[in-house]
Amino acid sequence: MKQHIIAAVIINYALYLPAVVSVYNYLSNKELFDDLILQSKPLPIEFGYGILHIQFSILLACGILYGLFVLIRLDKNSQQGLLFYGLIGLVFCNFIFIHILSARTGLLGLYAGIAIFCISLLATMPFKTTRWLLLAIFVVPVLMVLFSSSLKNRIVNTYADLRVVVENKDANDYSFAMRVKAWQNAVSVIKEHPMLGVGLGDAELILFNNFQKVDHKLAPENRKNPHFQFLETAVQSGLICAFLFLLIAVLGCLKSNGRRNFVLIGFIALLYTASCFESILESQSNVIPFVFFIAIGLAFPPKGIETHH
Repeated sequence: MKQHIIAAVIINYALYLPAVVSVYNYLSNKELFDDLILQSKPLPIEFGYGILHIQFSILLACGILYGLFVLIRLDKNSQQGLLFYGLIGLVFCNFIFIHILSARTGLLGLYAGIAIFCISLLATMPFKTTRWLLLAIFVVPVLMVLFSSSLKNRIVNTYADLRVVVENKDANDYSFAMRVKAWQNAVSVIKEHPMLGVGLGDAELILFNNFQKVDHKLAPENRKNPHFQFLETAVQSGLICAFLFLLIAVLGCLKSNGRRNFVLIGFIALLYTASCFESILESQSNVIPFVFFIAIGLAFPPKGIETHH
């Protein structure tokens, strides 16, 4: 496990640097950014290796989940060193930062992965041993909602967004409502080209023009691609290829073969949840965590989480 704790420290530290700078930038301009969040605007990622906020939030979620699994897997002899305590600090800080930065895609993916993490604790370790960690996982988000104005504003904005969707109001400048319109637009194109799709080169233009049928009131700058990997793949290459994308998740779970590889399943849950709100295979900054963290899950011993005596 030594190589895993070193890797987890390096990954979480690399993510910590842009996260802490971005949080500092937010706190330095708090009133302005809180108002922008209410307008469906993202918090900017500073010193973030050129990665956009959603991609960074997915990477941050993967790093946090990796750190949690590694910390639980370490034997007692490994829990005395600097790397162990450093990883605890980095994971805790990054867990706080992802809530302050409040990118919904990363948060949803993180909690999908954490759900598997909690199941793994209950399935493989005594509740008496893990109860404080489980309590912290539930208490910290509640505290963040109570004390983080950025997260509270994102929740308020999300509620307003959902009302626009439910009441079928003008979706312009509402982030989630525009996503729903993009999903509807993609489904409309898929119905016309279900088997082979429209091709990678033509997909963007065809999707843009098809908005005229789905919602002509949507401004040209808001006529986005689906931001949903299954739909994006189905538009480009047909439903067969889209289901092949989902097959990776099924094969990943079958890879466990009843041996409870919760690490692999946790990463699959995180990444596939994120793929419902972002086309995670359409850019290198998303392909890298998809391949890299699934590979990490495969690299863990078969039983996932074990205790050492």
